[in-house]
Amino acid sequence: MHQSFPSNSSHDTPRSDAERARICAANNADLYQAVFRAHALPDRRTGAFWSSDGIAPPYYSSMTTLDPDATADQLAEIDRLTESLGRRPGLKDGFSRLDLADKGFQLLFYASWIWAEPPAMQTPPSAAWIRISDAAALHRWEQSWKASGSPTDVNVFPSALLADPDLHVYGRVAGDGFDGGCIVNRSPDAVGISNVFSQMGTLLAFRDAVSLAATAFATGLPLVGYDSGDTLEEMTKLGFRSVGELRIWLPEERE
Repeated sequence: MHQSFPSNSSHDTPRSDAERARICAANNADLYQAVFRAHALPDRRTGAFWSSDGIAPPYYSSMTTLDPDATADQLAEIDRLTESLGRRPGLKDGFSRLDLADKGFQLLFYASWIWAEPPAMQTPPSAAWIRISDAAALHRWEQSWKASGSPTDVNVFPSALLADPDLHVYGRVAGDGFDGGCIVNRSPDAVGISNVFSQMGTLLAFRDAVSLAATAFATGLPLVGYDSGDTLEEMTKLGFRSVGELRIWLPEERE
């Protein structure tokens, strides 16, 4: 359901990084919720976590945490999901608070939540960037996304996703496909950038993704996401900074 969003990001008191990290985690959970519902998969959301008893699409977890202090509820949900799914779930520990190494999980990677205040001015992306608006274009976009480093035979982004008013898919047209792309999703307190891919140079793609996110919904909200390694370095060049750490856990391989 479409929500009303503020027209700017002004606040009476400055936000702490802890609050910013919560906002990042909530925005990311909104993206997860949109993708899972586009797949017609069930989901559950509390103040402590978002989770799904459905089989997660590739590159998505079955659970994300939303409160750094609600570890007891989160551990209980991990146990419930393990029983429901018949195996341990992949999960995103949004605040690096869960020590799961001795509980049948292995750490996949660390990453940082990133945050940028809405920029006063943006360099417009090239006219080759378009908003994906139909199933055929989304299919071509996903094939380009997969070819850029996300290989899977599964359809990760169903066309039902295009009906969500709080989520935009963008691609840079190149021949019959796309040589760059990103997803932008809106939450009450932030606009998220994710699934950035490029065959034209990473910094250029991220710069254009930031420009698209800043103007997509005309909200004046902060821009958020999460990255690690070289992509985190690229985003810092564009005015983002780390506001918290997260970890991705997977079941141990012997399972």
